[in-house]
Amino acid sequence: MAAVFFRKISRFALLICWLLSMTALLPLNDALAVDARSQSASVILTEKGVAAAQTGDLDAARRLLEEAIVSNPANARAYAELAAVQNAKGNRKLARKYYLIALAIDPVFPAALAGLARLNIMAGDEDAAKLLLDKLRLSCPACTETHEIERALNAGSSPSPEVKPNP
Repeated sequence: MAAVFFRKISRFALLICWLLSMTALLPLNDALAVDARSQSASVILTEKGVAAAQTGDLDAARRLLEEAIVSNPANARAYAELAAVQNAKGNRKLARKYYLIALAIDPVFPAALAGLARLNIMAGDEDAAKLLLDKLRLSCPACTETHEIERALNAGSSPSPEVKPNP
């Protein structure tokens, strides 16, 4: 009888400890959230990075886009633009990595889908590019990225690896 009583008490004590530990961890979620000021800074830094890439200053663009990602790690556009910069610098493997991160954040982000499709076309993997094109057609049939990839696949040539800002 005493053993049953102590077993019930120990379960109750474990439950209380578990609840206390969970409530202690809840404020951490708020601390990890990106505040509005950080999001705004990330958008501004992304715009500056895109402008630097358009002028041809790829190192400054890379630095600004990395700062935008630090400000808001969930900025899919910053990752996609950083991938475009890395692609323009000839770092295809790094560009692929950043496009995949952008797609992990936003699975239908047109610039990331198109950029990854361009990389697949350049690598000669037209089947993978066609799958990405299908996803582009479903998510954004009127986007310029969709039409660019369609033209590139129909022409059988690789699209230009130039850095283009996203609208």
